[in-house]
Amino acid sequence: MNRRNLVALGAAGALVLAACGSDDDSSSETDTTEASSDTEAAEEEAATTEAMEEESETTEAMEEESDTTEAMEEETESTEAAGEESAAETPEDWPDDIVFTLTPSQETGGLIETAQPLADMLADELGIGVEALVPTDYAGVIVALESGQAQVAGGLGPRQMVQSEEQAGAELILQSERFGSLLYVTQWFTNDPDTYCEDEPVADEESGYLFCNGVLDADGDASLGPIGQDQLTNVEGQTVAFVDQGSTSGYAIPALQLSEAGVDPIDGIDALFAGGHDTAVQAVYDGDAAVGVSFNDARDELVEQVPDVGEQVVVFGWSGPIPNDGFAVAGDLPDSLVTAISDAFVAIAGTEEGAAVLSELYSIDDLVPVNSADYDVIRDLETELGDVLE
Repeated sequence: MNRRNLVALGAAGALVLAACGSDDDSSSETDTTEASSDTEAAEEEAATTEAMEEESETTEAMEEESDTTEAMEEETESTEAAGEESAAETPEDWPDDIVFTLTPSQETGGLIETAQPLADMLADELGIGVEALVPTDYAGVIVALESGQAQVAGGLGPRQMVQSEEQAGAELILQSERFGSLLYVTQWFTNDPDTYCEDEPVADEESGYLFCNGVLDADGDASLGPIGQDQLTNVEGQTVAFVDQGSTSGYAIPALQLSEAGVDPIDGIDALFAGGHDTAVQAVYDGDAAVGVSFNDARDELVEQVPDVGEQVVVFGWSGPIPNDGFAVAGDLPDSLVTAISDAFVAIAGTEEGAAVLSELYSIDDLVPVNSADYDVIRDLETELGDVLE
């Protein structure tokens, strides 16, 4: 091959190489551009996705806030509606508040502390204010009803039930139930069983309390009284711890029993009025009186403070059956309020908290509608007692 041909061939090869180099550079540049474009697209897509997510979160937060606001508004509307409904349910002829007076059958200070929770429960049921009032004696309860100082009375002994009707013009609404019974008794007890027990005192298996003269055999059945009546002749000349002159089981019934036994209940004994059933038991326990009376079994009221009260104070007698205590309302209250008060107490007695308070106050197990005629025996007693105490 001659020199000219070799030069031409070399030049052609160079052109080919140059052309190939140009194609590679162009391809690389294109790839780079495409990669850059893809990266930018990915970044834009990521940014868009993030923005959408942020927008979604913001939307959700706004929706939650809206739901919360709506719930608060609904709750406010519900509360307002309930308040309006409660206000609407309170009749216009009802008073804004009433006073609830209770008989001080135990130490007054402690009773006041226990009474207000019951008054508060009554207020919740009625939707009006209720204040608890505990006078210093039984007569004060009747005076409070009669004078208009109180509109509701609770823990009224049988004599008080009759007096509230006849003296204060009150309406009887409920009677207390204990151990499934509407009856109870006066129990006679002593710290001198040798004098008042014909037999050896025996202990109750459950409580350990001592009884004699067959009282334990009655097994709490008030209808089986009187028991141990013949032992009351031994009471003459002794100090007797009564409860209060207004108390049925704590004075009226035992005074009649003494009279029937031939003992003058005024001049034939030395009367000590302890003020409460528990304090009458305490007086005998302390030796301030040889004999005492109370409802059955008032020793329960002291056993936490005086664990051996059931052994040192022996029950030796029972009276005949007495109708249980109860609740009354002022005679000038609207009929709708009277019904509401009665229903409220029954409802309270049906709750665990209410039952606990009623039990602590007066050992009440339940409350039932009252029949005024059940207290005719007390009305007859008042006549007899008047003759005895003249």
